[in-house]
Amino acid sequence: MSNLILYVPIIVAAITGAVSLFALAINAVVTAYRERVNRRREMFSKAFAAAVAYEEFPYVVRRRRTSVPEDERIRISTELRKVQEEISYYSAWLFTESRPISEAYETLILQLREIAGREIHNAWNQPAVGSDTEMNISGLGLSRLKPFKEAYLHEVADHLSPIPRWLRRLFRAIFRARLPLL
Repeated sequence: MSNLILYVPIIVAAITGAVSLFALAINAVVTAYRERVNRRREMFSKAFAAAVAYEEFPYVVRRRRTSVPEDERIRISTELRKVQEEISYYSAWLFTESRPISEAYETLILQLREIAGREIHNAWNQPAVGSDTEMNISGLGLSRLKPFKEAYLHEVADHLSPIPRWLRRLFRAIFRARLPLL
């Protein structure tokens, strides 16, 4: 019995050490998970920012400086090329990251190139803005991109959520089904 009393502090120290190591391991796993989610969140937001940057080019082209037309063509086409490179990069990265997000992004980009690309083309065929009153440009139809942007953002939210996709979609479907009753 007296020998057992000698081992109690050793047993307590071993158990305490094991619990501490377990807590440290859990902390390391949780920290790594959070860092991975934050890196993905940042990449997803940069991909979205590249799409939004492309969407702004009808305005950029229309608001180009008229004093140096050749310089403006070079500047704008260089900026547009950089944005298109970013879009291509993020398209490839998203393809390796998540199929649903990649598909939503590709749909957004296709619509973006169709809608905003057409408006960029039209903007080059119009005279540059010459006064402050012409700065407001309306009727470009860029609002038609909203559902495609939202679809991409929903896929990103689904991907980043700790709740499984199937469960969140089930809750969404239930909520939509009950919404008319309210």
